[in-house]
Amino acid sequence: MFHWTERRVRGHVMVCFLALVLESLLLRKLRQQNPEASYEDVLSDLAQLHAVAVELDGETYLTRTELVGQAYEAFKAVGLRPPARVQPMPRPATTPAG
Repeated sequence: MFHWTERRVRGHVMVCFLALVLESLLLRKLRQQNPEASYEDVLSDLAQLHAVAVELDGETYLTRTELVGQAYEAFKAVGLRPPARVQPMPRPATTPAG
């Protein structure tokens, strides 16, 4: 940790604490949903999930890789659907000229 001000140290500690809370929540939900699912395998499979922005005919889309192994178990455990394989990206807001 290379933070020198009290504000940044506190912020870093808060982010670490939040990560711990989220990790423990996922682990608990995963055990409730599917006790046979390995937490380490789920995280490893989630790490293989990638997304990339693709531009086609002036439109931008976000496309993701297929879910592998037990990655779907993480989404199911927290009650979420995985994102669509391809989805349109919203256009950036433009400011009026003048």
